[in-house]
Amino acid sequence: MKNSLLLIFVISLFASCNHESKDEKIKRQAQEFTQSSCPKPMDKYTMLDSLVYDIEGRVMTYYYSVSGILDSNSVYSSEFLAEFHSNLLDNIQHNAGLVDLKKHAVTFRYNYASSTSSKVYMSFTIGPSTYN
Repeated sequence: MKNSLLLIFVISLFASCNHESKDEKIKRQAQEFTQSSCPKPMDKYTMLDSLVYDIEGRVMTYYYSVSGILDSNSVYSSEFLAEFHSNLLDNIQHNAGLVDLKKHAVTFRYNYASSTSSKVYMSFTIGPSTYN
């Protein structure tokens, strides 16, 4: 009896030491994805460079670089930006892969920058009050 109680205590102590919070898990998964899969081509002109999760703000940031015809100021008219934002919002609302992040009230940030300079062409932040 004493041995089984000791064993249960040791197992529960060990399990509690290795427990990672939901935020820590999201951050770890974002880092692992970045290390194993980035840079990841999304299309002919867009590359996903990294995913970064900020625990304090609960913000998942997707960093993209653009090249070719998308690497020019002339592309990013107000109409283009509005349509792009609408498409991002639609993706967040309907993407089954984001359900857990949305349940955790994660804010999504998307940054699109030139692949040849530090110029940021687009940056969108979409929080729970917008996608719910």
